[in-house]
Amino acid sequence: MTNILLIASLCFIWGATWVVIKIGLSESPPFYGAAFRFIVAVGILAAIVWHRRPSWPRGRSLWGWMVLCGVLMYGGSYAVVYFTEQYIDAALAAILFASFPFFVALMAHFYLPAERLNPLKVVGLIVGFAGVVVLSTHGAMELSASAWWAPWLMLISPLASAASSVIVKKHLTKEDPFVLNLIQMSVGVLWLLPMAIFAEDITAFHWSAKSIGAVVALGTFGSAFAFVTMYHLMKTMTASGLSLIAFVTPGVAAILGWLILKETVTWQTGAGAALVLVGIYIVNILAVRGRTIPLEPAVEAIDCQDTKPQ
Repeated sequence: MTNILLIASLCFIWGATWVVIKIGLSESPPFYGAAFRFIVAVGILAAIVWHRRPSWPRGRSLWGWMVLCGVLMYGGSYAVVYFTEQYIDAALAAILFASFPFFVALMAHFYLPAERLNPLKVVGLIVGFAGVVVLSTHGAMELSASAWWAPWLMLISPLASAASSVIVKKHLTKEDPFVLNLIQMSVGVLWLLPMAIFAEDITAFHWSAKSIGAVVALGTFGSAFAFVTMYHLMKTMTASGLSLIAFVTPGVAAILGWLILKETVTWQTGAGAALVLVGIYIVNILAVRGRTIPLEPAVEAIDCQDTKPQ
């Protein structure tokens, strides 16, 4: 029962984060918004680590992998999410990030011997990619012609998150999850903050209830709570069970986007989303049925992975 409640909370939180990011962007520049979010998350995780007193990683190679994952997952991936959501709807961003499992499956084939592609996975990848193409060309809702590139740029986010997850699974699974997330998010802050200082005007960040509320909510629930919960579930559930989250978060984002942001959805968006979700089902459930491969966390929406700012 506890696991069911935790999964339900993750589905709602990771679906809502896309809308909250969009709301925050109305009052803040993207890179400052992302950097402040992870400053909040780092503070929370630092307090947890200080209380728990876990062991810290030893060895240059481990720290090197953690720094790389921090740049990919929390620096590069979230920089793309925040920047791109200025031009596309929250629901579309969530659906595009749902391509995360496809990138993981493809990379795992080459770097994780226990997770090779099989014919069914290939079929799922093709179906899912077809959905991404539909979303990026015809299902972009009310996307302006001048921002035709935004959906394609958004795909860099799940790609970077997938690379980070495969690295974590290959090299860092024995490390304490709280310490691992603390280090990676700290690296993300050190990456995002200089980007913000160089490219944005701090005065453009409006210190309002909306902007501060978005930062605190995303840092507390979308980052710190979500990733701690994900690590807990990884110990007690199969990959197939956890992958079901990927089916729910885009729907939550679409519903909340419609209710709160008054976003519209075209029939092409629905068709593209359906193809993506069918592909996810084939790759992560049908193709691995009967296996219990642990699932590494993404950005959030599966920020997601596995669907996942978010």
